[in-house]
Amino acid sequence: MADYRSQVWGGTSMYVVSVINYKGGVGKTTVTANLGAELANRGMKVLLIDLDPQASLTFGFYDPDDWRERLRDSRTIKRWYDGLREGDTAITLGDLVVSPGPANTRLSGAGRLDLIASHLQLVDIDLALARSVAGGEEYDAELFRVRGSLAEGLLADGLEPYDMVLIDCPPNFNVVTQSAIIASDHLVIPAKADYLSTLGIDYLHGNVRELVEQYNADARRFATVRRHQKVAPGVAGVVFTMIQLLAQRPIATHQGYMDQVRNLGLPVFPTALRENVTLYATNTPRGVPVVLRDRVTVPAVRAELRQLATEFLDHLQPA
Repeated sequence: MADYRSQVWGGTSMYVVSVINYKGGVGKTTVTANLGAELANRGMKVLLIDLDPQASLTFGFYDPDDWRERLRDSRTIKRWYDGLREGDTAITLGDLVVSPGPANTRLSGAGRLDLIASHLQLVDIDLALARSVAGGEEYDAELFRVRGSLAEGLLADGLEPYDMVLIDCPPNFNVVTQSAIIASDHLVIPAKADYLSTLGIDYLHGNVRELVEQYNADARRFATVRRHQKVAPGVAGVVFTMIQLLAQRPIATHQGYMDQVRNLGLPVFPTALRENVTLYATNTPRGVPVVLRDRVTVPAVRAELRQLATEFLDHLQPA
């Protein structure tokens, strides 16, 4: 993907994007799965990483029984974080990658869609990581190491180069989430156009800014390699989801909340995703995101998802 601006870390070129919002139920996983699938359908090599203990992204591609039998014990992100906590560097992220068959068989080009699955006990890992930096003289150095761990893991040997890494973050600001932000070039923020969903966007942006400033300051103290680059993830855009339309425009109430976010000075993707029960339901057919399905109830929904992918790529490579 030489056409796209790439951040170079030690010779490896790829985009890392975290999909994040403090508020759950805003379509975060839906955006991650469909954005990744559409980019893969356009020929990109895409890796999805599920950091949410609810594992909704994982279960969007794998049946729970299949996950239990094939992935749970040895091929989830929890195993890697276990190794990080215990000082075991033998496990790499590349050891955990799986390729969901049904989705990949629907791709039209040479792209590929891979996944690192989540685990329902990932929340315990976050607590363990937090305890590991809870005190002592080396607190700052250890916190710096944990926050930067995912970025280092994505650059380590054993992980095949990808054009795009999309990280589905949990709806919080814990240590695992912080490691995703530090690893990222960009953030995508899905949000419903309502009071609770938009209230925390400015707060989230402020917390990200403080985290990045602290991490970069700590890097001057604790980084062990001279090639360490300043971390500077930017907001690629807020994408509004579950929008109700009237005459093909958002209803007045939704438009008001959308304008409030724009007034914060944050970029907002022009395409908003309309309300659709099937798209955001938890019991939709597993394995194939909407953008790759031959038959969809509302073709406009698929068109919006594809247009969102175009706007996303336009942000990465401005004209």
